[in-house]
Amino acid sequence: MTTTADTAELLRLFFIQRYAVNLPGIGGFRLNRIPAQADPESGSIVAPSYIIVYDALNDVPQKDMFAYIAEKKDITEWEAIGVVNQFSQELKDTLRNGHKFEWDGIGSLENNDAGQLVFDPVTMRYPFYPSMKGVYEWRKYREPETHGNYAMPVAEMEVGEETVVEARASWWIWAAVIAAVSLMLIFFNLVRNEYRFSSARDTKFTPSAMPVQYQNKPADR
Repeated sequence: MTTTADTAELLRLFFIQRYAVNLPGIGGFRLNRIPAQADPESGSIVAPSYIIVYDALNDVPQKDMFAYIAEKKDITEWEAIGVVNQFSQELKDTLRNGHKFEWDGIGSLENNDAGQLVFDPVTMRYPFYPSMKGVYEWRKYREPETHGNYAMPVAEMEVGEETVVEARASWWIWAAVIAAVSLMLIFFNLVRNEYRFSSARDTKFTPSAMPVQYQNKPADR
């Protein structure tokens, strides 16, 4: 059986992908981008941000929303239409009875004294980014550990009650390897060029035989 919470979560995921979700009889919710703005009083620039806005007139559901729900619940699109209509009706009944509906990741909805829907959007956060608070509390270095013929400096980083150990090889090891390879290539080229020069210097040139026309040349009278 489909619950209101399950449908609300599916609609929230659809909203994240399409930046908009429209509910029949309720209205539409759309993600708007607020560009960066300059604050002349403080002399700073406010970074761009996002906000969810509500439009009571845009209550025509998107066709791909039914296809999305049908795929996630493994039902037909006709059944998905019924799921969305049921969610909208339960939401309207909740608001009509004077209760507030907390839509996780979207905002809160309630009716005012005039019976109009009032939407309070959530503060846009990014839960898919890991929280970095407390990760780099402190870092200290201890004596290098010997690995083979060289030492690797080890950094200890404490994260709460756990300790993360990072080992990084010194940069000069790679520099020494590259320098050794370069010297070997240079030496090989020098030896090869010297061999060619020596071969050319030791080559003996043998004069060819005297041409036939000069061998039987008559003596001078």
